Amino acid sequence: MGPAHVVALPAQLADALPIPVMADESLRATAAMASIAAAAGIPCHGGTSIESPVGTAASLHLACASPAVTWGSELFGPLLMREELLTTPLRYDGGDLHLPVGPGLGVELDPAAVAAFTRR
Repeated sequence: MGPAHVVALPAQLADALPIPVMADESLRATAAMASIAAAAGIPCHGGTSIESPVGTAASLHLACASPAVTWGSELFGPLLMREELLTTPLRYDGGDLHLPVGPGLGVELDPAAVAAFTRR
């Protein structure tokens, strides 16, 4: 299956179905795709790869920066973890994940947690 077919197939499905169709996380170049979707007026949803709080913060920044992401998100990866990796956990409240503020992604790794999970 070539790249053109990979792009054409979801369009064919969307045309054939009475419900919205969404591309899954198996696609890459998220920022570029979100820009194209925004330019074309196509709404997007911020999916998850069930990543750490660092990856989740990065995904959230991208979702918040993209005007195409209008269907919310499912950035719940850190909620599945038993240990906290950040000095200040990401804030989930009322079903919302709040954008961290501060330099970079707005998160800081807890050095003790990093040490505990470091393979020697």
